[in-house]
Amino acid sequence: MASGSINVSGLEFGQINTVYPTGIHKATIVWLHDVGNTGFNSLEPLQNLRLPNIKWICPTAPRRRVTSLGGEITNAWCDIAKVSENMQDDFGTLNYVNEYITSLFSNEPQNVIKGVAGLGLGAAQALYYTSCYAFGWVPINPQIVIGINGWLPGWRRLEYNMNNTNFGTANRAAASKILILHGTSDDVVPSSFGYRCADSLRMAGFPTLFKQCGGDHVINEIRVWLTNLGL
Repeated sequence: MASGSINVSGLEFGQINTVYPTGIHKATIVWLHDVGNTGFNSLEPLQNLRLPNIKWICPTAPRRRVTSLGGEITNAWCDIAKVSENMQDDFGTLNYVNEYITSLFSNEPQNVIKGVAGLGLGAAQALYYTSCYAFGWVPINPQIVIGINGWLPGWRRLEYNMNNTNFGTANRAAASKILILHGTSDDVVPSSFGYRCADSLRMAGFPTLFKQCGGDHVINEIRVWLTNLGL
């Protein structure tokens, strides 16, 4: 099922597609696509997980120029240049998208588990949202977090922010269970960078599992991990 576009802080987000639970609604997870894709592209792989107790909300990123694509206009959560350990992050837009993600949970039942997940740039946004919850910058606790072939924006400042922001950061960090999957042949986001981001999350107190895998193994790893969490 799809719904129309939404404007948040001047950003025009596209169509929202949803996979509804066919069993007991235990969790709602916002799934964020990679650059150049749409929420609709996420539906089939999520349906293939065959997890009847999860509601998946699949929004579509705004259309914007992307530096890494030579200024091409496409769907992207924020601007990115070359992905590397020393890249400059578009924090202004990342924070606006955080507001949008929060709004997607506004009509969800209070008793269901909330989560964020994504692929590529979507994974980066999901991990950033998770770190911002620990800092006390966003209100929704993402208890389930999945990132595929992504990275953590601001990873170098994670420990500093954990020690110099709002009281209770350690407890909030410990509330998020994180699964990070990375392909060994990813030529956009080096797996070594993905591992360093995962390691920084672990060291900061986020329960984080990092695995290298690709292809059909990704779907299976996600299915097993979520099933083991009781979903």
